[in-house]
Amino acid sequence: MDDFDGESPRRTPVFCTLVNATLDLDRDDLGHPGHPGLWARLLGDRRPVHRRGLYCPDCLATRGVAAWMYVFERRGVRVAAHHNPRHHRYHGESDEQKAYKERYLRVVESAGHTAEVEAVGADGRRRSDVLVTGADGRRFGFEPQLAYITAATARHRDAAARADGITPVWHTVDPQAPLIDAVHWTRTDDLPAAAIRDDRHLLVRGGVRALALEQCERMPTPCPSRRRGSCGRRHPRWDPRPRQFDALVRDIVAGSFQPLTLRAGRGLHRFWASAGDLDAFLENGGTLAAGHGTATRGAPPRRGSGGSRPRRDVHRRHPGPPAVDFPPPITRPPIAPLVRDICTAGRGTRCGAPARLYPGGWFCDGHRPGSRPR
Repeated sequence: MDDFDGESPRRTPVFCTLVNATLDLDRDDLGHPGHPGLWARLLGDRRPVHRRGLYCPDCLATRGVAAWMYVFERRGVRVAAHHNPRHHRYHGESDEQKAYKERYLRVVESAGHTAEVEAVGADGRRRSDVLVTGADGRRFGFEPQLAYITAATARHRDAAARADGITPVWHTVDPQAPLIDAVHWTRTDDLPAAAIRDDRHLLVRGGVRALALEQCERMPTPCPSRRRGSCGRRHPRWDPRPRQFDALVRDIVAGSFQPLTLRAGRGLHRFWASAGDLDAFLENGGTLAAGHGTATRGAPPRRGSGGSRPRRDVHRRHPGPPAVDFPPPITRPPIAPLVRDICTAGRGTRCGAPARLYPGGWFCDGHRPGSRPR
């Protein structure tokens, strides 16, 4: 079953993300009376076709590809057409996607792992573009997703893979792809197939982060945990970390890079980070959200100089990636505005005496730079 089961239009079906449903071109209101003027709005959309939010549900259901579509009128008849013939529902996938599959195969097989292309689950509900089995039996599904796909569809396919014991590794070339942060992702530049197939330096520019630890007393703001002063500890920060494509694929299959979920306010950030950075995060007071664990389930527990790490082992019992809790952002104290010709010296209450302008602000003779404090 997929998101598009049920009644569909009598002619070429087209899915519209604006209403999150298929359109019925045979009805004046397209089957959505709650959106008056929808057809005129779609006809007037002059953005690039892949930005209009129209794609073929049949292509998604049969090939796992959401082919872009556009609409127009011909002699009063409404028509929905596929934009790119490479993504036609019966034509197959693009050369760039094939090139990524070939590169995944070359990288993992050269590292001694086995891989299968277009691996379908026993019940037919799950399909992995490149299914890799590591030396310890862990399985990874590499998903180069170059066509448009909604966040909901990506999450649905991601959950189906995890239910089969597979860690999905999504890949995109679009910095605005809806799947970003909906699933654990990576991103490279949009390159032609020839550049992807050769052994050039292919750089992963998004979806990978590294841990930075900042000493509390050196931070320009109060302690993010206590909200005041300094606690004397180090606080974590996750920074973007570009990485070479082949090296990252090998590290993910080897288990040295893992998927993490970071809580930031009301949102979530999903990315890949090294197991060493995750260890350092836990050692410096980081916590994992309840009900989440690492995606490398079934792996032997990591041990350090202090023996086993029961805190990590508890979370390994649960499927799915860990979610990292971070302190909420610090609210900076308000800064009172400067007032012309009024001395701004003083704490709490300003001096208020007539003042002249100096490089540091407005000060009276008693508080001007270089004068002795009263």
